[in-house]
Amino acid sequence: MRLLVRFGLMVAAVWLTFTIIPGLSYDGNWLTLVILALLIALANALVIPILKLISLPIRIVTLGLFTLAINILVLVGVIALAQSIEVGIASDGFGASLLGALLLTVLSSLISWIAKD
Repeated sequence: MRLLVRFGLMVAAVWLTFTIIPGLSYDGNWLTLVILALLIALANALVIPILKLISLPIRIVTLGLFTLAINILVLVGVIALAQSIEVGIASDGFGASLLGALLLTVLSSLISWIAKD
């Protein structure tokens, strides 16, 4: 049940991000947001752990700050992937995607903090 609640909060965070950040838009369909949240969940489960392991020396030197850069780059990649497979996501450029990824990283951290396992 907690997994569904966290996923619902993630869909809401994606909606809030695409509503607040100028340059990011979606086609108005909630299914688009659900698909994007699923892509983000897959990236968080499969890609980020591998990148964190590979970048461990850099993360140690930067006291974990490089983890934020990893999260942002992966989310920018997910937005670009969703845009390329024509899910209904549009981004005006790298800047909008970067701001959206930064906001989504902050919101995701808040969700993880609020909905602890």
